[in-house]
Amino acid sequence: MSSPLLLVSHPLCPYVQRCAIALSEKGVPFERQTVDLAARPAWFAAISPLGKVPLLRVGDTTLFESAAIVEYIEDTQPRPLHPADPLVRAEHRGWMEFGSGLLADIAGLYGAAEETAFGARRRTILDKLARLEARLGKGP
Repeated sequence: MSSPLLLVSHPLCPYVQRCAIALSEKGVPFERQTVDLAARPAWFAAISPLGKVPLLRVGDTTLFESAAIVEYIEDTQPRPLHPADPLVRAEHRGWMEFGSGLLADIAGLYGAAEETAFGARRRTILDKLARLEARLGKGP
């Protein structure tokens, strides 16, 4: 890649962090531009099909959705983050999706309208974390 990549982000978005971590782990230089999602600028609306972050600008092309961005980074940069074995790699990708769902569950805590709904979401999160802990055991 000849020009630096531009990661369009928001400081509180965990999906942006997923992309930033992948870029950093692979040692890929990139610039970061923060967007106020409460007052989206016109240029952002023009390049973001879903109106959300992350976006990765690669030359004149804009990639969106963190899973697609991380897959692009994995496919185009050295130092693979996933194992070579296709079965284990597929497991990794499945757990990444599990993590996305967990992040969505956590975000749901913020919108819980009442204590009962908050408690139900909390239990869902704790159940998923227990499942993840059981899978990890003493480490990857």
